[in-house]
Amino acid sequence: MAVGRKLIALVLVIGCALGQQTNDGGTQPLDSLSPPTPSVPIAPGEKQFRVVYEWNVLDFAFTNEDERATALYGGHYIPKNVLISDCKPFANRLYLTIPRMLPGVPATLGYVVRPENNGRSDPEIVPFPSWEMNERGNCSALQFVQGVAVDKHGIMWVVDSGRTETLTRGKDHVVCPPKILLLDLKRNGTIVLRYQFPESVVPAGNNYLNKIVVDDAFGGFAYITDNSGADPGIVVFSRRLTRSWKVRENNSMRAARNAVRFAVNGTDLNFSIHIDSIALGPYYNPNLSPDQPTVDTLVNSQNYERNVYYSPLSSYHIYSLPASLLRDPEFNARATPRDILEAVVDYGRKQSQTDGMFMDNQGVLYFGLLGEHAIAKWDSYKPFTAKNQQVIAKDSTYIQWVDSMGIDHEGYLYVVVNRLHNFVAGRLNPLEVNFRILRAKTGALSYVYTPDNLFNSDGKFLYSGASGEPFADNGLIYQYEGTTPASSRLAAAGILGATGAASVNGASFAGFVGALVLCVVTSMVRQRTGV
Repeated sequence: MAVGRKLIALVLVIGCALGQQTNDGGTQPLDSLSPPTPSVPIAPGEKQFRVVYEWNVLDFAFTNEDERATALYGGHYIPKNVLISDCKPFANRLYLTIPRMLPGVPATLGYVVRPENNGRSDPEIVPFPSWEMNERGNCSALQFVQGVAVDKHGIMWVVDSGRTETLTRGKDHVVCPPKILLLDLKRNGTIVLRYQFPESVVPAGNNYLNKIVVDDAFGGFAYITDNSGADPGIVVFSRRLTRSWKVRENNSMRAARNAVRFAVNGTDLNFSIHIDSIALGPYYNPNLSPDQPTVDTLVNSQNYERNVYYSPLSSYHIYSLPASLLRDPEFNARATPRDILEAVVDYGRKQSQTDGMFMDNQGVLYFGLLGEHAIAKWDSYKPFTAKNQQVIAKDSTYIQWVDSMGIDHEGYLYVVVNRLHNFVAGRLNPLEVNFRILRAKTGALSYVYTPDNLFNSDGKFLYSGASGEPFADNGLIYQYEGTTPASSRLAAAGILGATGAASVNGASFAGFVGALVLCVVTSMVRQRTGV
């Protein structure tokens, strides 16, 4: 018995020593039972939304005044026709999308400097990556960008539907093949990958690619909403395979008849808009129920599934599909409509229609409520009941049409408010503030910083080339590299090798012992506190 106690003590000491050695060596430390959080704490009052930028009309950073005047007189820049839609922060910039819904939009993607680095409340938008890459009519450049996403590596995934002047009739439209571009923000927008969607997936001139989220599983995936009237659905793009396909489900992805009529700030609307907003949830294990006892952490914490949440704009409901289903092109090729329908989860009713939603890395979903002039949040680990849908901001003046959101590295949630209802009706008043970016501090980061798990980690795989050859396994040792926020709230163990055998190298053994120590300490605390 004494020998056993000494052995346990020795193991604990080795675990602490190896953990300290790993941290000092610069490798990944053992995380706690929660996902990464912002390094800067929340100061009093920062949880309240504040206006950081506002514009009556939007202006661009032309080279000089002569260039601006030429654009104005030539009809290349018509201020009342310019609208911001999406906003994604990265480093010291806020990247904005400016979809070419009407004529006179000189650039469809740009940025402004973050509020701390710019004294103006109405800064000029700098075209990104350049003026040339925003040239209207050049199909190699960006034509109509409404949604973007930035992954954890600083790569911006830009969706270009290819068709301009979507709110006007006539023949003076640019129709280019729809595409997705990956831009390296750490290298000022260098193009990493360019992919043109095939006509069978996203037809040119007959699509409306809108919002996008990115999934780092198995080499990188994008899930893109297409709310075209003819063929709505979720377009899936695999970076590794350089291949795309479309998932359709008529019951949950099309506009609901009881939600096409609503009012925003006294303006009555009749919008039949299909699948629009989209968000990607954290990893979880679907084989575990939330109330299942957390025994045998190393086995039960292998969380491998994620939910893709979505909602038509004209709907009162939020739905989801498993990410693993969306990622499987073979399943989608053979699946019947009933197969897809059976995989859909309907979470229930919300108070109003939603255009923009965003998930943080703690599993909290933020979403707008258009008819309520409000922003709400929901902890996706809890039932989607009225009690659990918390309104965190409401104002009929400052919150008129929440379009999109994004979270920066300090935990600030940015929200674009653009009065889209007035823009579409041609009722924007240039003497009033029409566009605002609001900001509030959260205790979390973007969903892209959800920690990797045992199954879906980029480090385990080699990227294939454009030819799409079979996916190759690196044979790397799976090491403990963090935790996964799952419904079970367990730590991700991740100590098994590629063959399923236990790895015994220094880092993985430190992770195993660290996890053991953590379990022992947790058990002792629970015994003492009665939790």
